[in-house]
Amino acid sequence: MKTFRQVRKTENGFLKKYELLYDADGTPVRWEMISLNEIRSAADLASTLSAVEIIARFEDGDYLLCREFRFAVNDVCYEFPTGMIEPGETPQQAAARELKEETGLDVIRVDRVLPPACYSVGICDELVVPVFVTVRGDMKPCHDAYEEIASFKMSPEQIHSLLRQPGVKITETCMLALAMLDEKG
Repeated sequence: MKTFRQVRKTENGFLKKYELLYDADGTPVRWEMISLNEIRSAADLASTLSAVEIIARFEDGDYLLCREFRFAVNDVCYEFPTGMIEPGETPQQAAARELKEETGLDVIRVDRVLPPACYSVGICDELVVPVFVTVRGDMKPCHDAYEEIASFKMSPEQIHSLLRQPGVKITETCMLALAMLDEKG
């Protein structure tokens, strides 16, 4: 049985680094993690909604995918649009704002909101809310020092082809959702 003993912040910044100390059946265990949040106790871990992942579908049944340069892999990744939930925002509001900022598209309907999911649980306490929406509008690229995002309207057939391209990088949740879509169509 693991028992939480203490948390210690080791670095402060946009991402905060922490050392968690546990007791595992009498053996001291130290675990490193990062968080966007202030962590003072075990109750603070995975207690704040961090972000939304937007699964967007056009009215004609095609899907929205983004290709974004990701520093941590030094390459572009295909993914669904994602973004931070600002203080006071609902996940639905965050999804509409982020979608507009990153793609230029408008949410015309929120179809489904799933419960928060833990992402990268080996290294962080991020809680992400998947939001399914129907969209319309004209896509525009997003370019700044931190985000370089190209948006694509893709049919199920194009998605099928994308999944079979060697070397293409796709985020895990996007890959799983697309693989499920690929099995259906």
